[in-house]
Amino acid sequence: MNMSAYSSHRNPKVTIAAIAIAVVIIVGAYGLVFWQAPKPTLTVYTYDSFMLWGSDPDNIDETVFGPFEDEYGIEVRIERLNTDANGIISKLVAEQSNPVADVVIGIDNILILQAQAKQVLEQYTPSNIDLVEHSIIDALDPDHYVTPFDFGLVTLIHRTSELNATVNPGIENLTLTNLVDMASMLVTENPHFSSPGLSFLLSQIAVYEKLMNADWRDWWRAVKDDIDVQEGWTEAWTKWDSDSARKILVSYGTDPAYDASWTGGAPDTAVAPIYYDGVDYAWMQVEGIGLVKNGPNPTLAKAFIDYCLTAAVQDNIALNQWMFPANTNVELDPVFDYALQLDDVSLLNELLTGTEIATNLESWLNAYDEIMLG
Repeated sequence: MNMSAYSSHRNPKVTIAAIAIAVVIIVGAYGLVFWQAPKPTLTVYTYDSFMLWGSDPDNIDETVFGPFEDEYGIEVRIERLNTDANGIISKLVAEQSNPVADVVIGIDNILILQAQAKQVLEQYTPSNIDLVEHSIIDALDPDHYVTPFDFGLVTLIHRTSELNATVNPGIENLTLTNLVDMASMLVTENPHFSSPGLSFLLSQIAVYEKLMNADWRDWWRAVKDDIDVQEGWTEAWTKWDSDSARKILVSYGTDPAYDASWTGGAPDTAVAPIYYDGVDYAWMQVEGIGLVKNGPNPTLAKAFIDYCLTAAVQDNIALNQWMFPANTNVELDPVFDYALQLDDVSLLNELLTGTEIATNLESWLNAYDEIMLG
């Protein structure tokens, strides 16, 4: 046996002293870990489905916001609230005397027109605002209470395998007049609770009042007994997906891109923009990111908003959010060739000014309720 494999005898006093020193070091190390001050937390309020439609939803926050955490030595807490943007604003109003959130994502170009939204936000112009086209900024909020995060076109979608020009010629160049006859196929969202639902209501008002010179309420009176109105987009999509009788959905022009990505081939989902007098129309929804007034960490919050305009975040929007990134320098995945593009349509937003919407929205919603609930 090779004796050199064994250690030599040591002085017991030296051994005990070494053990004591080791114990002190170990306990001290544990003390440092145990008593280490927690990292500052930046809290972001958003809606429940934010950035969760990609291939790795469990790790998306770390992928997108991890670099910011590392740079600033903080924790970014994305708090997905089980509500829509209106509900988020209500929560911010309730917390106004002692704000919890630093940043909010999801307030769109309709909601920002409401006084309550601006009441809980601080105006801020990001240092890198030039990454976003001025037309998109102006479409959301030229006063910079919110900065564009992403945008999409609200339109009508259908599956070509179930509904096409051969089966129903009205689906091509789909007018709102033709849609009355197809109302038993249509699913939309409640405009009180859903951004696409409200966008569709305003789209219909714009077409009737500004293009047709007709009473917009007549359309809803004609479809009220046949149309299916769900609370939100998720519920509406589920109804459209599961009920073979409901073949048309108010949704986003990027849905064919999502379909193509999911199936790996040409999509069955197609868009049917609102058609009138030789022109296709859609409503542009712009979602913003804003600084919460009197939030706990205003300096970090401003840096975070700037960060969200960079490619580190914007590169991840298309395939996880299924909207167009606000930073239009971002290169899109080829599946977005199937999406409805801004150049494909005229924007109905241009027919209704922000002032007109802010002035009339409450009365429009009340009139909608009287028809649909009466």
